Amino acid sequence: MTEQDEELKTVEKGLKGVASLSSLLPERREWVILAIALILLIVLGYAVREIFNPILVYIVFLIATYPLRHEVIVRHMIVIASIMFGLWFFVEVSGAVLPFVIAFIISFIFTPVVESLARKKIPRAVSIILILLALLGALVTLSVFLLPMVFQQFQTFLTAIPTLSSEVSSSLNNLINRGFLGFSPENQGLQQAIISEISTRIEDITRAIPNGILYFVAQAASAATKMLNLVLVPFLSFYIMKDFELIKYRVKMVVPRRYRQRASDIYGIVDGILGGYLRGALTVALINSIVISSLMSVWGIKYPLVIGLISGLLDMIPYFGILVSMSVAALIALFGDNPGIQVILVIVSFLGMNLTETTILYPKIVGSKIGVHPVLLILALFVFGYFMGFLGLLIAVPTTAILIALRKYYERNLRVAH
Repeated sequence: MTEQDEELKTVEKGLKGVASLSSLLPERREWVILAIALILLIVLGYAVREIFNPILVYIVFLIATYPLRHEVIVRHMIVIASIMFGLWFFVEVSGAVLPFVIAFIISFIFTPVVESLARKKIPRAVSIILILLALLGALVTLSVFLLPMVFQQFQTFLTAIPTLSSEVSSSLNNLINRGFLGFSPENQGLQQAIISEISTRIEDITRAIPNGILYFVAQAASAATKMLNLVLVPFLSFYIMKDFELIKYRVKMVVPRRYRQRASDIYGIVDGILGGYLRGALTVALINSIVISSLMSVWGIKYPLVIGLISGLLDMIPYFGILVSMSVAALIALFGDNPGIQVILVIVSFLGMNLTETTILYPKIVGSKIGVHPVLLILALFVFGYFMGFLGLLIAVPTTAILIALRKYYERNLRVAH
C-alpha cells in the first residue's frame, strides 16, 4: 500500500467523522427541544394541578410520548408509567374488584385439582361444583360451630390480658423479696427501681397487645363491611375455573408475539412457586392449627382455639411465627393451674410441631420449590414487614422466591441472548 493510499484513507475517515458528527447534531437539537418542551409541560401541569387526576395525567403522558414510542428510553418510560398507573388503579378499585380477586385466588389454588379430576373422566363442571360445595360446607361449618367458640374465647382472652401485668409484677416482687435474684437488704433502692422499671415495661406490653388485637379486629370488621358482595365469589369462581385455560390463552394473545414465549415462561415460574406455596402452606397451616388447638386442650391450657388460630395464622411466617405464637401460649400457660408443667408442655408441643413441619410436612406438601437461603429470608421478612406490616410478613416468602427464580431465568436465558 502506497503512502498516497494511506493519506486517502485518513481523509475518508475524517470525512466520515464529520458526517457522523453533523448527523448527530440535529438529533441533539431535537432532544434539547424535547427537554425544553417537557419542562414547559411539567410547569403547565403544575399550574393546572387542581383539575388533574392520575387518569388524566396518564392519558396526557401517553399522548405526549406516543409519537416517540420507537425510542427505547421512551418505551421504558411508557412501561414504567403503565405499571405505576396500574398499581394506583388497582388500589383505588380494590374494594369493588375484591370478589374478582378472591375468585381468581380460589381458581388459582384449585384449578390443578379440577385438572386432576378431569383426567379421571369427571366432567369439569361437576368437579368445580363439588369443590365449591366442599368449600361452602366447610365455611358454613366453621361459621356455625367453631367461630362462636373462637369469638367467646377471644373475648375472654382480651378481657384477661390487662390483669397479666399486675400478676407478673406481683410474681417478680415475690421472687425478689424471697432473695431469688440475689438482692440483699441493703439494696432495697435498686430492688424497687428494678421492680418499677420491669412493671412499667410489662404494663406497656400488655396494653399494646389488646390495642393491636382490637385494631386488627376493627380492620377486619371494616373489611367485612366491604365484602357484602362476596356472594358473587362462588359464581365467579365457577366460570373462572371452567374457562381458566381460555382466560390464560386470551391474556397470552394480548402480549406482543415476540414476547409471548417469555411471558409463558415467566407465568410457569410464578405458577410453580406461588401455586405450590399457597396450596402447601395453607394446608400445613391448617394442620398446625388443628394439632396445636388439640394439644393445648389436652394439656388444659386456657383459650386453646385462640392459640391454635394464632399459631396457624403465624405459621406462614418463618422463624418469627413460631416464636410469637409459642410466647403467647407460654404466657397464657404461666398463669394456669399448673404453670411449671404446662409451660414445658407448651414449649415441647410447639418445638415438636415445628420439627414435624420442617422434616415431614413441608417437604411432602410444599416441596422444595421455595429454595431461599435463611439469611436472605430473614432479611426479606424484616424489609417486607417494615414497609407493609403483617401483610408483608405473609407475602415475603413467595415474593422473595419468585424474584430469585426470575433472576435465575434472566441469567439463564436473557443475559445469554444479549
